[in-house]
Amino acid sequence: MTHRMFVAFAGGGAKALIHLGALRALEAKGVDFRGLSGTSAGALVATLKASGFSADELLNPLDKSSVISRLGEIRPSIKQAKHLFGRWGWWKVWLFRTAMPMLPTILCASLVGVALTLILVGALLAWGRIYLATAIFAALIILLCCVVTSLLSGLARSREFSEALGILLQQRMFPSEPERVVRMGDYGCDGRPILKIVSANLTTGKMELFSPERTPNVPVADAVAASISLPIIFEPLIIDENLHMDGGIVSNLPAWSFDEERELDPDAITLAVEIQTTTERRILNRLNWLGAFIQTGLFGSSELNLRAAGQAERLELSTSLHLLEFDLSIDRAVKEVLDAETAATAKLDKWLFQTPETYAEACRFTKGLVDDVIEAALDQRNPKVRVAIAIPDVGHTRSLRLRYSTGYEGHHDERMLIPIDGTVAGQAWKTGDSWFELAPLSPEFSLAAPEHRLRRKALRSDLKWVLCIPISIGDGPVGFVVQIDGGRDLPEDETVGTMITSIETDVREFFGMLADRFKEMEE
Repeated sequence: MTHRMFVAFAGGGAKALIHLGALRALEAKGVDFRGLSGTSAGALVATLKASGFSADELLNPLDKSSVISRLGEIRPSIKQAKHLFGRWGWWKVWLFRTAMPMLPTILCASLVGVALTLILVGALLAWGRIYLATAIFAALIILLCCVVTSLLSGLARSREFSEALGILLQQRMFPSEPERVVRMGDYGCDGRPILKIVSANLTTGKMELFSPERTPNVPVADAVAASISLPIIFEPLIIDENLHMDGGIVSNLPAWSFDEERELDPDAITLAVEIQTTTERRILNRLNWLGAFIQTGLFGSSELNLRAAGQAERLELSTSLHLLEFDLSIDRAVKEVLDAETAATAKLDKWLFQTPETYAEACRFTKGLVDDVIEAALDQRNPKVRVAIAIPDVGHTRSLRLRYSTGYEGHHDERMLIPIDGTVAGQAWKTGDSWFELAPLSPEFSLAAPEHRLRRKALRSDLKWVLCIPISIGDGPVGFVVQIDGGRDLPEDETVGTMITSIETDVREFFGMLADRFKEMEE
């Protein structure tokens, strides 16, 4: 089965290298990329993939060739990843990176230096050395202005990189048109996936989403350069008279950008590739919280970024790389990518194949079991039984989704999101007890509230009965609810009660045998 996917890549500077491991795993699974989005370095990965580059072309673990070599053919000054910062930019970034761990000490020393300088200026004035005092004070002001200006304007320039990227994209997408500028409108057509890039538009004070529909004429290389313009590190970029900076300021993992596409294709999966840094828990106090504040602002909203309609998964990959570690060796880069590929493959195998197939097979087996019990008890053939497994979506506490099912072909409530309050499945979830209802359902289970108008229209029109059985994984709370319903009338006698009890017993026994597998999948 080919999985259609919308993939979002998180920003993370040099740490985004592990996105290539995720790409390798996805390509090996034969994923059909319908759309790619990204922020900062994730935007670069999304752009290259959407433009037709494979993971091996971005970094080949065998011959250790990379996209940097291709950029170097266009701009000979680009020989390594660190050269993307410009001729002198990397050295300034390296100094900044080196100084970061010592920032509190440097700030204290600077304040002491300024204080001593001001004391010296005051002493010189007291001694009548006015010109010398003025010169020292002016030098101090000029030095402070230079430092502040350098930091605000950015340590590095992205122009050379963006120009090389623009040519690289043109050579791949339009090799016969050397003067062609690749623009956002060139994606989402002619067999290419949709591309979306996030930046922070400081002029408007809003998030900017570059996409084929919103900004078709914006050069893609400029959009990427805007998205990677990390404050202090890169100069802010001006596009159409608007000043842009790193998209991580507003949304570091733009999985939400495919909300509309997911509504149009609910069977497609949205995968958010998130970077999880392997660091120990820090002990914070009133003086050392700034670094944690910045990291939380950039990387702390992944759950919010993923919340939207449709099927969505979060792929968390770990790395020991640091944000500005662009001078790593090629051997370490290959190791990081291969480690990420191994981790991604294991998780994708579970999410895309093992878990869905296990639940789907459980639904099919349960349907066969129920059919056999009904036929044996009532001599009723083809009881029109359906089986669904209702599980909460990630982060949801008031609803269940009929995520896996069998027998729902031709019905409109497949994978429906149902409220916990006001449904039979929700009642079983809350109480932990099995619940059986005959149609027409009682008012408390009929979704009579006005907010459920569309759900009522999608419900099974020939519903005759429904049985919901809560299943716990091990000794824990209820993990999911098995919802079984039928489309043929049941006789009103004691045989039905005995039959329902038999079904409940058999279903619980069957899912009990699968408890270890379900627990492993949950973990």
